[in-house]
Amino acid sequence: MLTSRGVSLLLAVILLLAIAWNTDITMVYLFFVIAFVMLVLSYFHMRFNIPDIEIQRVTQETAFEDEMLNIKMSIRNNLSRAASFFEIVDYFQAANPGKEKVSLFVLEIGAKEEKSFNYSIECYKRGLWKIGPIEVISQDALGFFRMKQVLNVVSNIIVYPSFFRIFAFPSLASGSVSWMGVETAKISGDNHEFFGIREYQRGDAISRIHWPSSAKHNKLIVKQFERNSIQEVTIVLDLKKGNDIGVGRETTLEYSIKIAGSVARFLMNSGAFVQIMGYTKEAIVVPFGKGDSHLYKILEYLARLRSEGDYTLSETLDEASFVAPYGSTLIIVMLDTDMEALSSLVQFKLKGVKLITVVLSSSTFGHTEESEYLDAEGAKRFDEALAGLDAHVYRISKGDDLEKKFEVAS
Repeated sequence: MLTSRGVSLLLAVILLLAIAWNTDITMVYLFFVIAFVMLVLSYFHMRFNIPDIEIQRVTQETAFEDEMLNIKMSIRNNLSRAASFFEIVDYFQAANPGKEKVSLFVLEIGAKEEKSFNYSIECYKRGLWKIGPIEVISQDALGFFRMKQVLNVVSNIIVYPSFFRIFAFPSLASGSVSWMGVETAKISGDNHEFFGIREYQRGDAISRIHWPSSAKHNKLIVKQFERNSIQEVTIVLDLKKGNDIGVGRETTLEYSIKIAGSVARFLMNSGAFVQIMGYTKEAIVVPFGKGDSHLYKILEYLARLRSEGDYTLSETLDEASFVAPYGSTLIIVMLDTDMEALSSLVQFKLKGVKLITVVLSSSTFGHTEESEYLDAEGAKRFDEALAGLDAHVYRISKGDDLEKKFEVAS
């Protein structure tokens, strides 16, 4: 409760008392009394000024990396007298390192008065975060005593990964899927061919009823169509514990997530259906979809990801082989040391799945005990195996301008 200044004053009081007691000098007694009175009055002033306040925080529930988060704080004084000279400290763990704490100084708030304050703080890193709790710190006018109260005022916020612009991308594989009587005319830009007939089901469009068959079978029959040239993309991420190399936002996982989110947005804007998966304790898949609502499902999934999986990327790819359709595209973000994962990609090539690999240069991000060291011979073997897959390859190093890396589809 004593500040460093208060400790110094207390030591001075003790020293003056000892000197006065041994020397019996009146002036020393006088200084002792003055210092002691200052200490006592400061203590009672601090106790008198302890505020009884209620605080409410209002902020948005979602934000993107590098976005400024605007926070409104409402403070109400419950006392029948004014409260003065206290500090309010709020915490946001997703802020820039060293800037997680925001301090607001309140010189005075009247009896039963309510005041509002606004402040902004930058969202530095993606994730599911808490804002708070709030600390209320009061002290005396001279700064000898200090008291802290903790208010359990906590807000939850999801910080999505930031995007970069993609100007071009390799062509995707095209497959086809049947639409069982669905009103396909609502989907623009797709080609449809007659596929067969089946019994009418609730929700089928009247325009799809096949009247000759309905008359023959004495019940409603609808035409079934096939939608051609559908583009389906599966994005696979490496979430194995120990494979996240680097510090802060400059890690292989953070690069992987930013690339995955940016590519997913670009492809969905181009009309492709995208699913994304990773393996933590179990395989977690965001199934095929497109549009803004699906993009935000992917963003929420990416915001929550941690490199804490028990399974290798090779095992994750084995799971992905069950959900990646024939004639679709697989995009994998991987380290340049993972030969086992390259071997697992062969099965996709045999299924007619087009491969696009984003290879992260692990040596540029640093090194961990779990990560492997890539020597010249290992790099040569990796490149040879990668070339044998006929995959389109993006090579990414720490510090690269990702927009430039994705400027040309080549």
